[in-house]
Amino acid sequence: MKLKILVDKPLLSRGLVHHHPFDFVHCATFGGSGTGKSYLNKLMAGKVALNALDSQITILDFKADDYKFCRGSPSRLFEFEHVKAGLEQYYAEFLQRQQGKSSDRSYRLLIVEELGSMLGYFPKADSDRIKTMIGNLIFLGRSFNTHCLVSSQRVDSSYFNAGVRDSINCVIALGNLSKEGKTMMFSGFQDEMTEAHGTGSGYMLLENAKLFSVTVPKVTNVPKLEHYIRLGITRGLV
Repeated sequence: MKLKILVDKPLLSRGLVHHHPFDFVHCATFGGSGTGKSYLNKLMAGKVALNALDSQITILDFKADDYKFCRGSPSRLFEFEHVKAGLEQYYAEFLQRQQGKSSDRSYRLLIVEELGSMLGYFPKADSDRIKTMIGNLIFLGRSFNTHCLVSSQRVDSSYFNAGVRDSINCVIALGNLSKEGKTMMFSGFQDEMTEAHGTGSGYMLLENAKLFSVTVPKVTNVPKLEHYIRLGITRGLV
Protein backbone atom coordinates (compact mmCIF):
# COMPACT_ATOMS: atom_id res chain seq x y z
CA MET A 1 0.00 0.00 0.00
CA LYS A 2 1.28 3.44 -0.93
CA LEU A 3 0.83 6.12 1.72
CA LYS A 4 1.12 9.81 0.91
CA ILE A 5 1.45 11.70 4.19
CA LEU A 6 4.82 13.35 4.77
CA VAL A 7 5.70 16.63 3.07
CA ASP A 8 9.15 17.72 1.90
CA LYS A 9 10.36 20.28 4.45
CA PRO A 10 12.84 22.28 2.28
CA LEU A 11 10.29 22.67 -0.50
CA LEU A 12 7.57 23.64 1.97
CA SER A 13 9.78 26.46 3.26
CA ARG A 14 9.67 27.81 -0.31
CA GLY A 15 5.89 27.53 -0.50
CA LEU A 16 5.77 24.26 -2.43
CA VAL A 17 3.83 21.25 -1.13
CA HIS A 18 5.41 18.01 -2.27
CA HIS A 19 4.57 14.67 -0.65
CA HIS A 20 6.96 11.75 -0.39
CA PRO A 21 4.79 8.64 -0.87
CA PHE A 22 6.14 5.37 0.43
CA ASP A 23 5.24 1.72 0.21
CA PHE A 24 3.91 0.80 3.65
CA VAL A 25 5.45 -2.61 4.27
CA HIS A 26 7.06 -2.17 7.68
CA CYS A 27 7.75 1.18 9.32
CA ALA A 28 9.56 2.39 12.44
CA THR A 29 8.96 5.82 13.94
CA PHE A 30 11.03 7.51 16.63
CA GLY A 31 10.78 10.77 18.51
CA GLY A 32 10.89 12.12 22.02
CA SER A 33 7.83 13.37 23.89
CA GLY A 34 6.21 16.27 22.07
CA THR A 35 7.76 15.65 18.66
CA GLY A 36 4.49 14.47 17.10
CA LYS A 37 5.38 10.79 16.73
CA SER A 38 2.05 9.44 18.02
CA TYR A 39 0.24 12.01 15.90
CA LEU A 40 2.04 10.65 12.83
CA ASN A 41 1.23 7.06 13.81
CA LYS A 42 -2.45 7.95 14.03
CA LEU A 43 -2.31 9.54 10.58
CA MET A 44 -0.86 6.34 9.14
CA ALA A 45 -3.45 4.20 10.91
CA GLY A 46 -6.29 6.36 9.63
CA LYS A 47 -4.94 6.30 6.07
CA VAL A 48 -4.68 2.51 6.11
CA ALA A 49 -8.24 2.10 7.42
CA LEU A 50 -9.54 4.58 4.84
CA ASN A 51 -7.76 3.18 1.79
CA ALA A 52 -7.67 -0.57 2.48
CA LEU A 53 -11.33 -1.46 2.81
CA ASP A 54 -10.53 -4.94 4.11
CA SER A 55 -7.88 -3.77 6.58
CA GLN A 56 -7.87 -4.77 10.22
CA ILE A 57 -5.61 -2.91 12.65
CA THR A 58 -4.26 -4.08 16.00
CA ILE A 59 -2.89 -1.37 18.32
CA LEU A 60 -0.63 -2.05 21.29
CA ASP A 61 -0.63 1.15 23.34
CA PHE A 62 1.61 0.45 26.31
CA LYS A 63 1.24 4.02 27.60
CA ALA A 64 -2.57 3.59 27.59
CA ASP A 65 -3.12 7.23 26.70
CA ASP A 66 -3.01 7.95 22.96
CA TYR A 67 -6.04 5.91 21.89
CA LYS A 68 -8.50 6.54 24.72
CA PHE A 69 -11.08 7.60 22.12
CA CYS A 70 -11.18 3.95 20.96
CA ARG A 71 -12.27 2.52 24.29
CA GLY A 72 -15.76 1.31 25.05
CA SER A 73 -16.46 -1.31 22.40
CA PRO A 74 -14.98 -4.63 21.27
CA SER A 75 -11.78 -3.83 19.41
CA ARG A 76 -8.18 -4.77 18.77
CA LEU A 77 -6.84 -2.07 21.09
CA PHE A 78 -4.62 -3.48 23.84
CA GLU A 79 -3.29 -1.20 26.57
CA PHE A 80 -0.58 -1.36 29.24
CA GLU A 81 -0.01 -4.89 30.59
CA HIS A 82 -2.39 -6.36 27.99
CA VAL A 83 -0.13 -5.47 25.06
CA LYS A 84 1.71 -8.80 25.07
CA ALA A 85 -1.60 -10.68 24.83
CA GLY A 86 -2.53 -8.47 21.87
CA LEU A 87 0.77 -9.24 20.17
CA GLU A 88 0.33 -12.97 20.78
CA GLN A 89 -3.13 -12.79 19.16
CA TYR A 90 -1.84 -10.92 16.12
CA TYR A 91 1.11 -13.31 15.79
CA ALA A 92 -1.16 -16.34 15.99
CA GLU A 93 -3.22 -14.98 13.09
CA PHE A 94 -0.02 -14.43 11.12
CA LEU A 95 1.06 -18.03 11.78
CA GLN A 96 -2.30 -19.28 10.50
CA ARG A 97 -1.48 -17.64 7.18
CA GLN A 98 2.19 -18.61 7.18
CA GLN A 99 1.46 -22.27 7.91
CA GLY A 100 -1.23 -22.53 5.24
CA LYS A 101 -4.11 -22.88 7.69
CA SER A 102 -5.75 -19.65 6.47
CA SER A 103 -6.09 -18.41 2.90
CA ASP A 104 -7.12 -14.92 4.09
CA ARG A 105 -4.80 -12.26 2.65
CA SER A 106 -6.68 -9.12 3.67
CA TYR A 107 -4.52 -6.27 4.93
CA ARG A 108 -3.36 -6.57 8.55
CA LEU A 109 -1.48 -3.86 10.42
CA LEU A 110 0.12 -4.06 13.86
CA ILE A 111 0.93 -0.75 15.58
CA VAL A 112 3.31 -0.99 18.53
CA GLU A 113 3.47 2.22 20.54
CA GLU A 114 6.38 2.76 22.98
CA LEU A 115 8.28 -0.42 22.19
CA GLY A 116 11.21 0.56 24.42
CA SER A 117 9.05 1.05 27.50
CA MET A 118 7.16 -2.13 26.71
CA LEU A 119 10.35 -4.22 26.54
CA GLY A 120 11.62 -2.68 29.76
CA TYR A 121 8.43 -3.48 31.65
CA PHE A 122 8.21 -7.21 31.03
CA PRO A 123 10.59 -9.87 32.40
CA LYS A 124 13.51 -10.69 30.09
CA ALA A 125 11.96 -13.93 28.85
CA ASP A 126 8.79 -12.11 27.84
CA SER A 127 10.77 -9.24 26.29
CA ASP A 128 12.82 -11.70 24.26
CA ARG A 129 9.59 -13.36 23.12
CA ILE A 130 8.19 -9.95 22.08
CA LYS A 131 11.32 -9.16 20.05
CA THR A 132 11.20 -12.59 18.40
CA MET A 133 7.56 -12.22 17.37
CA ILE A 134 8.09 -8.70 16.01
CA GLY A 135 11.22 -9.86 14.19
CA ASN A 136 9.44 -12.77 12.52
CA LEU A 137 6.56 -10.51 11.51
CA ILE A 138 8.97 -8.08 9.88
CA PHE A 139 11.06 -10.79 8.22
CA LEU A 140 8.13 -12.81 6.86
CA GLY A 141 4.99 -10.69 7.03
CA ARG A 142 5.06 -9.02 3.64
CA SER A 143 4.27 -12.24 1.75
CA PHE A 144 1.14 -12.67 3.84
CA ASN A 145 -0.04 -9.02 3.73
CA THR A 146 0.84 -8.65 7.42
CA HIS A 147 2.54 -5.37 8.31
CA CYS A 148 4.12 -3.61 11.29
CA LEU A 149 4.45 -0.04 12.50
CA VAL A 150 6.84 0.00 15.46
CA SER A 151 7.35 3.16 17.47
CA SER A 152 9.48 4.33 20.37
CA GLN A 153 10.71 7.52 21.97
CA ARG A 154 14.34 6.47 22.11
CA VAL A 155 16.26 5.50 18.98
CA ASP A 156 17.89 2.19 19.81
CA SER A 157 18.70 -0.70 17.47
CA SER A 158 18.82 -3.07 20.47
CA TYR A 159 15.02 -3.11 20.39
CA PHE A 160 15.33 -5.41 17.36
CA ASN A 161 16.96 -8.79 16.93
CA ALA A 162 19.84 -9.16 14.48
CA GLY A 163 18.93 -8.28 10.90
CA VAL A 164 15.45 -6.95 11.66
CA ARG A 165 16.36 -3.27 11.25
CA ASP A 166 17.48 -3.87 7.63
CA SER A 167 14.06 -5.34 6.79
CA ILE A 168 12.19 -2.17 7.86
CA ASN A 169 11.66 -0.29 4.62
CA CYS A 170 10.67 3.05 6.15
CA VAL A 171 12.33 4.70 9.16
CA ILE A 172 11.11 8.07 10.40
CA ALA A 173 12.62 10.09 13.23
CA LEU A 174 11.02 13.34 14.39
CA GLY A 175 12.87 16.04 16.28
CA ASN A 176 16.64 16.18 16.66
CA LEU A 177 18.55 12.93 16.92
CA SER A 178 21.69 12.24 18.89
CA LYS A 179 24.82 11.15 17.04
CA GLU A 180 24.28 7.63 18.38
CA GLY A 181 20.67 7.59 17.20
CA LYS A 182 21.69 8.58 13.69
CA THR A 183 24.30 5.82 13.61
CA MET A 184 21.90 3.17 14.90
CA MET A 185 18.97 3.75 12.56
CA PHE A 186 20.34 5.89 9.71
CA SER A 187 23.74 4.27 9.16
CA GLY A 188 25.53 5.74 6.15
CA PHE A 189 23.45 8.92 6.12
CA GLN A 190 24.70 10.63 9.32
CA ASP A 191 26.69 13.28 7.47
CA GLU A 192 23.61 14.35 5.52
CA MET A 193 21.50 14.84 8.64
CA THR A 194 22.54 18.39 9.47
CA GLU A 195 19.18 20.21 9.48
CA ALA A 196 17.60 21.23 12.79
CA HIS A 197 14.16 19.79 13.46
CA GLY A 198 11.42 20.41 16.00
CA THR A 199 7.87 19.27 16.61
CA GLY A 200 6.36 17.61 13.56
CA SER A 201 9.49 17.49 11.41
CA GLY A 202 12.45 15.18 10.99
CA TYR A 203 14.00 12.67 8.61
CA MET A 204 12.59 9.77 6.64
CA LEU A 205 14.78 7.00 5.22
CA LEU A 206 13.21 4.82 2.52
CA GLU A 207 14.50 1.38 1.52
CA ASN A 208 17.79 2.18 3.28
CA ALA A 209 18.64 4.25 0.22
CA LYS A 210 16.80 7.60 0.08
CA LEU A 211 16.85 10.23 2.85
CA PHE A 212 14.33 13.08 3.02
CA SER A 213 13.80 16.00 5.37
CA VAL A 214 10.06 15.96 6.05
CA THR A 215 7.19 17.63 7.86
CA VAL A 216 4.04 16.01 9.24
CA PRO A 217 0.94 17.86 7.96
CA LYS A 218 -1.70 19.07 10.38
CA VAL A 219 -4.95 17.15 10.68
CA THR A 220 -7.86 19.35 9.69
CA ASN A 221 -10.61 16.92 10.69
CA VAL A 222 -9.75 15.09 13.92
CA PRO A 223 -13.19 13.41 14.33
CA LYS A 224 -12.83 11.91 10.84
CA LEU A 225 -9.35 10.60 11.65
CA GLU A 226 -10.54 9.04 14.91
CA HIS A 227 -13.54 7.53 13.12
CA TYR A 228 -11.30 5.67 10.67
CA ILE A 229 -8.95 4.47 13.39
CA ARG A 230 -11.93 3.08 15.33
CA LEU A 231 -13.14 1.48 12.10
CA GLY A 232 -9.77 -0.16 11.58
CA ILE A 233 -9.60 -1.72 15.03
CA THR A 234 -13.22 -2.90 15.07
CA ARG A 235 -13.60 -4.07 11.46
CA GLY A 236 -14.55 -7.73 11.47
CA LEU A 237 -15.58 -7.64 15.13
CA VAL A 238 -18.75 -5.53 15.07
